[in-house]
Amino acid sequence: MSAPDSGRWVTKGAALIPVLFVLQAYLSTRLHEWVHPTSFEASPVQRMDKTIASTLRAVAYLTGYKVLVGHVFWIQIIQYYGDDDNAATRWSQLYDDCSLASDLNPQFISIYTFGANALAFHLKRIDQAARLLEKGIKANPDAQRLKYLLAAIGYQNTNNDNLIIPVLEEEAGRPDAPPMLFNILANTYQRVGRYQDSIKVWQGVLKDGQTDELRILAAQKLQELYAILKKQNLSNH
Repeated sequence: MSAPDSGRWVTKGAALIPVLFVLQAYLSTRLHEWVHPTSFEASPVQRMDKTIASTLRAVAYLTGYKVLVGHVFWIQIIQYYGDDDNAATRWSQLYDDCSLASDLNPQFISIYTFGANALAFHLKRIDQAARLLEKGIKANPDAQRLKYLLAAIGYQNTNNDNLIIPVLEEEAGRPDAPPMLFNILANTYQRVGRYQDSIKVWQGVLKDGQTDELRILAAQKLQELYAILKKQNLSNH
């Protein structure tokens, strides 16, 4: 391709980017249609994987903007999980949404870790978390983080918090950690009697929590922990 032709393609591609982001508001209301889409039939010339079953998803593949559309959709997943209104359904679409996002961008590790942490440690949907991680490992066989997280999730059934805590600590320390993971880590510390560690986590949530609800919860948990420590101190004297 000549330099002028290449320049024209770059210009056309750049012109499409704003259009895709304009679609973001539309996509945010169409999560269920993306996950449970209407039938899409590709022409015989265009071989299409069966998982691509909606027109919007097909456009993402056929135009070469699969990764960009995947990132736009990923923003919607973060918003979906962060919306407390979805608690009534226990975030029922989270696995399907993460699975779709990983179809569009299989090498984006945060999709798998964010979804698996939320599904396993918050929502207790261990099978879905494991399935999502197995999908991620298949697409990213060198991603040790996914293998480590999958092994740790297996400890959920043992109810051995001391085995899970190192994984929670590592995951909570990453920039892509779901906010709910800090709550889970703090509660796990409390269950094993590590009250000071729990207090430190809740203090961080109280200071940096993204919502008023989280900060109020942190304040309540801190009061509870201070009361426990006060009672212990009195019993020791």
